[in-house]
Amino acid sequence: MGAQPTVTVATSWLNTCSGCHMALLDLHETLVELLTTTLSLRYSPVVDVKKIPEVDVALVEGGIGNEDNEAEARELREKAGTVIALGSCACFGGLPGLRNLFDVEEVRRRALCETVTDGSGVERMSEVVPRLHGRVRPVTDVIDVDYAVPGCPPRPDLLGDAIVALLRGEKPALPTKNLCFECERQQVEMHKPQRSFVTTGVHALFELEEINPTKCFLEQGVLCIGPATRAGCHGRCVNANVPCRGCNGPPPEAMEQGGKMVDSLATILPAGALMFSEDTVGTGYRFT
Repeated sequence: MGAQPTVTVATSWLNTCSGCHMALLDLHETLVELLTTTLSLRYSPVVDVKKIPEVDVALVEGGIGNEDNEAEARELREKAGTVIALGSCACFGGLPGLRNLFDVEEVRRRALCETVTDGSGVERMSEVVPRLHGRVRPVTDVIDVDYAVPGCPPRPDLLGDAIVALLRGEKPALPTKNLCFECERQQVEMHKPQRSFVTTGVHALFELEEINPTKCFLEQGVLCIGPATRAGCHGRCVNANVPCRGCNGPPPEAMEQGGKMVDSLATILPAGALMFSEDTVGTGYRFT
């Protein structure tokens, strides 16, 4: 008879879409092996347990958007020896954090009364619906987190490596460079000493008749957030001929992602371009 799993685990999703849990499932055989030899899942959205037990490790997906999110995050911190913030919502606030541009009443009115699929609207909020906080916050702003694995969602192999490192008693290592260091697209003009800008404007993908799949997006006038984004995704978007949107968050040396991107663009596009885009926040701070 084989050895029984010895490391107890809890997983939770808060203000999020559950995509990071899908990334966990995408570990496939590795996850099966871990669950049959090492990990014992004690609490999860797919486990019918009403109370959070004491566990060795908690994987927390999602930000803090309402009272229930905050209460569960704090309880997980109390019950878990190690807490991992899983995904960009937990690490930075993620896409739900874009609602911080509006006050709570505006958000409620838009979601419950003005949506095209809800003709009658909602007259009064149910008393059993958790109260929304004024702002969405990352888990890292509410509780102490031992490790953070960003991404929307994180690459399964990066997530698996982090779990295995913890089981070995090691600190999970994340890449420290930006995405450009692992991008295989060719940068030609940006490495030439010159007085003029590399390109004069920003184009949406659909505005160009053709996108060169081997040439840097920025040199083609397509805004790519790679210079201000932490590496580690293996360029899954840029390899599919889609520019980076920044889901891994900023590299360690950057104080914040949008400012880092404007700085990176200063010698490539006039006035940094990002500062004059129609959606500066959604472009430079989509996930942070």
